[in-house]
Amino acid sequence: MKVTLDACLFGALCAQSIHNPQVIQSALDIGAGTGLLSLMLAQKKITNIKSIELDSSAANQANYNVANSPFKDQIQVIESDINLYQSNTLFDLIISNPPFFSDHLKGPNKERNQARHNDGLSFDNLNQVIKKSLSEKGTAWILLPCNEFQVFKTSMIKNSLHCTQIYSINSTTNKPPHRVIFSIQHKIPDSTTIAIESSIQIRNNDASDYSNEFKQLLKDYYLKL
Repeated sequence: MKVTLDACLFGALCAQSIHNPQVIQSALDIGAGTGLLSLMLAQKKITNIKSIELDSSAANQANYNVANSPFKDQIQVIESDINLYQSNTLFDLIISNPPFFSDHLKGPNKERNQARHNDGLSFDNLNQVIKKSLSEKGTAWILLPCNEFQVFKTSMIKNSLHCTQIYSINSTTNKPPHRVIFSIQHKIPDSTTIAIESSIQIRNNDASDYSNEFKQLLKDYYLKL
């Protein structure tokens, strides 16, 4: 699967939230794909990143990209099913752009179906993995289509997790949001914490150029904006 603009924005938002990389002892990228998100985290000086990828060709691509980057000592690409992956440590940061289609018709491409349909990694599975893998004060970041967010949220609450930040993403002001990027943590008993909600517009109003907000977020990653 090719790199998407939404994934780039996702990685940049997550990286922006990291004010002190030294407090993150370990990070987990679930469904690494090309390795894009892991590389963006590594660029922000996260030094111990485990990138888990189920598909062999995608894992090979991620390994190639990491090996040919300045960050090869910070990232370990592991070809594995996240449901079977065992770690001796908890993670202070988890990031995932998971398969998101539920009960949708599939196309003829097996790899594309695996990347986009959540048969092999349901939202319940993912929330269970996050619950058992996230450190006590750690944060997980997720990217989903808006119409799948409520389904994920129901599962998240069932697993004693809660949202801390929610970003609605729309391409221009005259179009409704198409993606949601959000952070989650372990729920503290009796806590009444309410998620901070924001919106990000990718292009300016006439769609002729990226918005200033988007440029500011991606300037450290794009060669030219």
